Amino acid sequence: MKLGYGFLLIIAVAGPVANADVNTDRYSLPSSKRYIEACGREALFLHPGVVEKQRVLHNHGDFWVRYEIQASDGPEWLVLCDLADGSVIREQKLVDDAF
Repeated sequence: MKLGYGFLLIIAVAGPVANADVNTDRYSLPSSKRYIEACGREALFLHPGVVEKQRVLHNHGDFWVRYEIQASDGPEWLVLCDLADGSVIREQKLVDDAF
């Protein structure tokens, strides 16, 4: 009988945990990174060219993405975008120090 009670106890404990993840989509981005594609489109809309580097930054629960874009008209740009709402926070033209 002890085996029967132990088996029922395992089913009772594991049952709700197994059903908790049934409705989650494991291929969707978390809500903190939902706007990563929109940020990329916005950055390239502001400065058309080629994204050389993309880096996701995390600071106290906030997520940003930083793009380094080589613009088609010459200069290199740094664009910082907030992943919470897809808005561009900052854009900066990088200066080339070569003479």
